[in-house]
Amino acid sequence: MHIRDERAFQSSKRLYELILSSDAFIGEMDMTLPGSIVEHSKYDARDFIKEKVYQKLRKHLIKSFQVDFDFYRHLHPLMIMSLLSNSVLQKEHLVSLDENLWNYAKKNGKLMRGLESYETKFQIVHSIDPAPIYQQLLKIGRNPSAVRKHTDKGITLYVEGRIHELYILSKSSMHELRKKIIYERNERMAEVVIKLDTALQYFITVGAGHLSGKTGMISILRRQGYKVRPAKNIFNSEE
Repeated sequence: MHIRDERAFQSSKRLYELILSSDAFIGEMDMTLPGSIVEHSKYDARDFIKEKVYQKLRKHLIKSFQVDFDFYRHLHPLMIMSLLSNSVLQKEHLVSLDENLWNYAKKNGKLMRGLESYETKFQIVHSIDPAPIYQQLLKIGRNPSAVRKHTDKGITLYVEGRIHELYILSKSSMHELRKKIIYERNERMAEVVIKLDTALQYFITVGAGHLSGKTGMISILRRQGYKVRPAKNIFNSEE
């Protein structure tokens, strides 16, 4: 959902119809608020990677992803990994799908809010120890095709509506980070949904990797008594 690839936009027309029929739009991120500064003075890849290895990695990333490590080395390495993954995808649209839907809802006068803020997101990122993530970047430099395969598989699962398999794929790539990046965020975002005024109808967007599994938002909402079913003509999943 956080991508500009045309394949993710295939169901846009149907989604626009659902937005128009709703009273309010709830995005995963509140895009009305200013984004937090994503760089942080304590991050510098050259402090974690020996110079010779750094230069070799830089060449590999430029060759395989057209991403210059020098330009992004002050970002948290988790964000660099996200940049590498997104670089594999096509960019037919100027903005990502979630931003496109946000803009459409806002243009049509819907009430707007988010499940979380930029500040919350970056607080989570900055709470993660960067050292082991740099080691993962080194592995990517040695085997860049693995990122391409992983990303291509993810977009295929997304387009086909196979959200449980997408959840498994996302979880497998997070390793020890899955608690902070997936599970705890699921709980917080579901809590926002639970507290919404039920007198209104909402169109809610969230990354598909947050939906399935025992700790996914669908299971959390069902445990709270909500009935959850897929919208017709968008996903074929039975989840």
